[in-house]
Amino acid sequence: MLNITLPTAAEKVIALLNQNGFECYAVGGSVRDLLAGKKTGNFDFTTNAKPEQIQKLFPDSFYDNAFGTVGIALSHLYPQFGMTGAIDEEEIYEITTYRTESSYSDRRRPDQVSWGKTLEEDLSRRDFTINAIVVNKQFLIDPFAGR
Repeated sequence: MLNITLPTAAEKVIALLNQNGFECYAVGGSVRDLLAGKKTGNFDFTTNAKPEQIQKLFPDSFYDNAFGTVGIALSHLYPQFGMTGAIDEEEIYEITTYRTESSYSDRRRPDQVSWGKTLEEDLSRRDFTINAIVVNKQFLIDPFAGR
């Protein structure tokens, strides 16, 4: 495993979901940026929590899509976690329930989404580039190691 330092707010998102019995991982482009040593924002997370469960933990979140993605403005996360400091007012963290998907008629959005049960199931629907790399706390995790 490779040590990676997540921003405090991202660590707190993962910790809050973990403390409430859910799995949670940072995933995709933000992980790529961390690996490349670049500043990153707009973190994406994947979890086994359903959107309604996520919204109970993050009361200032929004959920207005069919893809299982709950959005939380960083400007709401900081006060929720008692954090202070300069933030990008437009930065959004997105937490998406594990899922499986069907075909993509428009080549971008799935025609049908179903909730997945495991991290491996969720990652297997992603392309096998950067989108299938996840981080939990400070460790890079390869869910397919040994397969």
